[in-house]
Amino acid sequence: MDVVIENKVKVKKSRRTLLRKEGKSNVTYRGIENKNVKYMKDLYVTLIDLKWRWALLILFLGFFLTQLMFSVVYYLLSYFNGDLDHVGDSKFQPCISNLHSYWDALLFSMETQSTVGYGTIYPNAECGGTVPVVYLQIIFGVMLETILLGFIFVKIARPKHRRHTIMFSRNACICLEDQQLTLQLRVGDIRNSHLIDCHVYGALVNRYVNQEKHVYPLFQHELEFEAQGMRDKLYLIWPMVLSHKITAASPLYNVTPDDLQRDTFELIIILEGTIESTGEMVQARTSFTSRDILWGQRLVQLEEYDEKSDKWFINFVRFHEVEMSETPLCSAKELSENPRRSPGYDDNRDFIINQLAHNSTKGRDTTQFNQIDLMFSKIQEEVV
Repeated sequence: MDVVIENKVKVKKSRRTLLRKEGKSNVTYRGIENKNVKYMKDLYVTLIDLKWRWALLILFLGFFLTQLMFSVVYYLLSYFNGDLDHVGDSKFQPCISNLHSYWDALLFSMETQSTVGYGTIYPNAECGGTVPVVYLQIIFGVMLETILLGFIFVKIARPKHRRHTIMFSRNACICLEDQQLTLQLRVGDIRNSHLIDCHVYGALVNRYVNQEKHVYPLFQHELEFEAQGMRDKLYLIWPMVLSHKITAASPLYNVTPDDLQRDTFELIIILEGTIESTGEMVQARTSFTSRDILWGQRLVQLEEYDEKSDKWFINFVRFHEVEMSETPLCSAKELSENPRRSPGYDDNRDFIINQLAHNSTKGRDTTQFNQIDLMFSKIQEEVV
C-alpha cells in the first residue's frame, strides 16, 4: 500500500545550532573591551589561530619587510661612503663591493639574511659600518625565521585536525534497550592508528527557569554516555554505539516523542583522546537538535564476519542508517509509572511516517515511506 502524505502545515524555521555538525562553534562574541589588546598579549596563540591566508601573508611580509628595511640601510651606507661615485675605481675601498644601485642593495640584503653565500656583491671589512649591520641582520633574520616558521609548523601539526577522521552518526535515536528508554548515537574512527585513553561525555542545552524565576537561556545539563560495558571509555578499533540511559536523573526523563519536533533543546557530544602517533590530545565535537533525534528507531548493525577471508568487516556505507524499533510513544517517566505500556501498531506507524514527513521539509530523502509502511504491514501479518 502506498502512503501519500500532503504536508500543508508551514514549518517554523529552525534556529541555528550552538555547535555545527563538524564541531565548529556558532557563538559570536561582541562588546568586549580592548579585545585587540588582549589578543596581542597572547600573540603566539593569536598567530596560531589565524586563518591560513593571513598566516601566509604574515610569513611572506615578515621576510620581505626586513630584507627591504636592511636594503635601505645598505644603500644609504654605500651612498654616504661615496661608493656610488667611485664605481670602477680600483683604488677606492667601498663598504659593499660592486653595489651600483638600490636593486643591488636589495639583492645583497636577501643574500645576507638567507645566508646563501655572496656572489659578486660582498661586504668590505675595511668599512667600519658594514660588519655591525651585517651582524645585526643575520641575528635578526635567525630570530624572525625561528618565530615565523615555528608558528607555521605548529599550525600545520595542530592535533585538532585529527577530528576530521572521527565520524558521528547523522542522527541520534531513542529506543528500548533492556526494557529502558535509551538515547543512542554512533561514533567511529576511520584511521588505523587509533586514539588512546578515549572517553566521551555530553551536555544537553536548553532554557531553564530556577525556583527564583531567573531564566537561563542556555543552561547545560550533564549527560553520561557509556559504550556498552566500557562505561565512558572507548576503544575505537571499530565504530561504537554510545548509550545514555534515560533515568530519573536524566534531563530527558520527561521528554515525549512530540517534544522532539519542537526544537526545544540541543545535544552536544564531546569525545577526547590522545593521538597514538604524536601523544597530543584531541577533541572531536558534534551536536544534535531535538529534531535530529529519531524516536522508535535504532542504528543498524555494521559488523560483518566474512568466513572466506576469516576477517571482520565494518560496512561504513550503513554508518548513518537506522531501522525501526518497537518503542513506547511516551516519556521515560510515564513508562516507569506504567511498565506494561507497549506501542500500538497504528501509533508507531503514524509517528515514524510523521517523522519522515518532517524530515522531508528539511531536504532529506523521503523514499523510506513505502518501506516503512511495508515493514509495518509485514509485522501486522505476523501478529495476525
